Amino acid sequence: MSDKVKENDKYEEGEKMLGTGEGDPGGGGSDGQTISAFERVMSAVGTEGRYQKMLLYAFMLPLAFYSPFGASSLLLMLSTPDHTCHVPRPTDKQNLSDGQWLNLTVPWEKGADGQPQPSQCSMYNITFGDDSYSIDNTTTTSCRYGWDYDRSSWRETAVSDYDWVCERANTVTTIFSLAVAGNAVGTLLFSILADRIGRRPIFFLTAVINFVFGVANMFAPTWQLFTLARFLTCLAFFSIYQMPYIIVVELSSERLRGLTAALSFVLGTVGMCCVSLIAWLLAHWQTFGILCHAPSILFLLYWRFLPESPRWLLSMDRLSECEAIMVQVATTNGIQPPPDLRQLLEEAQAEEKKSASIKDLVKYRTMRKHLLIAALNTTIFCVVYSGIILNIHNMTGNEFVNFFVLSLVEIPGNIMGMVSAQYFGRRLTTVYALAFSALFSGLASTAITDQWLLVTFCGLVKLFVTEAVLVVYVQIGELFPTPLRSMSYGVTGVIGLAATVLVPSLMALGNTDRKLPYYILCGLCVFGAAVSTFLPETLGLPLPQTVGQANRVGIDQSYFACVTHWTKAKDSAHLRDSRDGKTGDAPVAVANGAVTSV
Repeated sequence: MSDKVKENDKYEEGEKMLGTGEGDPGGGGSDGQTISAFERVMSAVGTEGRYQKMLLYAFMLPLAFYSPFGASSLLLMLSTPDHTCHVPRPTDKQNLSDGQWLNLTVPWEKGADGQPQPSQCSMYNITFGDDSYSIDNTTTTSCRYGWDYDRSSWRETAVSDYDWVCERANTVTTIFSLAVAGNAVGTLLFSILADRIGRRPIFFLTAVINFVFGVANMFAPTWQLFTLARFLTCLAFFSIYQMPYIIVVELSSERLRGLTAALSFVLGTVGMCCVSLIAWLLAHWQTFGILCHAPSILFLLYWRFLPESPRWLLSMDRLSECEAIMVQVATTNGIQPPPDLRQLLEEAQAEEKKSASIKDLVKYRTMRKHLLIAALNTTIFCVVYSGIILNIHNMTGNEFVNFFVLSLVEIPGNIMGMVSAQYFGRRLTTVYALAFSALFSGLASTAITDQWLLVTFCGLVKLFVTEAVLVVYVQIGELFPTPLRSMSYGVTGVIGLAATVLVPSLMALGNTDRKLPYYILCGLCVFGAAVSTFLPETLGLPLPQTVGQANRVGIDQSYFACVTHWTKAKDSAHLRDSRDGKTGDAPVAVANGAVTSV
């Protein structure tokens, strides 16, 4: 007996253990996929009524608009203005212009872009007497009297306020790295806590953390306390959005989940663009930072209105509370609660207890391979995406405009990703998107002295990376079974976030050579394009419901298989599980961890 046959036998055994195979109570949809008991409960109380729309428009969209303010503010607050050594000017030299005095006291050197510029960290050796001074322009020394900063964009940034330049410039890299580490630690920590104490309390906890430590961060007297406050603030960045998002989509229909994802993305991008506008208007890092973090306390006003996750209540044997929420949903939607609601919830609870565990992600060979490649891709995307954003400090021109443009390109990137994924397939779209990202990363290294050309190339890198991110998230939803779908997003997301801890150090290389970060990003994109070819094409296949079905995805597909919108019916029919019969579910897109219709 071959290894493949033996492994398929294991898959069948896994299906039986999960209790979601053929013959499972509740029947299936038109495509043969099993409809869960919880979905039957939601159908009975309404999934597109007034209750869901209130959650979407009165809660989810304001939160989506606000979420970039906390996550993106640090990048602008830690902006490093152009600077030179401050040299006290004697009274007999007051008639000299600033430029003339600068040329007299500060040497010129080659900058990171290869062009000559006044030294930022050195001055000529100057000796001051009671009524005289002498300049030795043959020797240099470090900045003895502080620095003069360019204040044309910012009146004050955290860097100019604390003098984190020259020999203390590594402080900025350390803060960025620990901030990213805080994001990764918080994502993992609060995901675990959410499984223990619930999604709702974790959301309100993260809102308080974002407010308390975010505001305290603006008044830290030392760099150590600044870094600690920022680390604690970053713990909340992912969960403050993800927890309520899970609650909202679990209470909504597939169509409304798609609308929630689409509108949340658009409002999030608008919010990110507004971050740069507010920073430009305020031009002071403390005022800007307070305005970015203080509004999070307002989310406590939702305490009486945001429900707990019904699925979590079922898993914790809190049926009465779950039933009360379902009755409230039905009443608000103008629907009479079904008389057998309690029985339906008990069936849903029984299914929840049969859910797969994280061990199943690595138990079987095919799913283990898919998880590894998806994690590698997610890591590459996080590094490249974060690298383009963080490298804004090494770009010429107005950083507010640069930040705005690099935020705005995400809209066409996601639109292109959704359209291309449906018509040209997931794998082909990911490969060409990463190939173009590599191309424009390489071209960016040739335009480091031309502001608009550099912003254009970096914007195109971010556009195609955003497209690739969306498509790979589509693939994750289609490669892993329903009981493990959310877990697969969590595992790959945490791995990707953990890798971004290295990004500030990589981008700091641009302080000495502005081309080097783009070479690194180009190489990562090339590697990602190559790795992506080893994932199977999932266009036209139904979503796997069980571990067994997930392990058969792509098992009979050749490496050079190319499935498109026009050929999927013919090319994908023999790849589907025989139990699933018809064409299956519509192609899906994934935004912020939720599977939605394209």
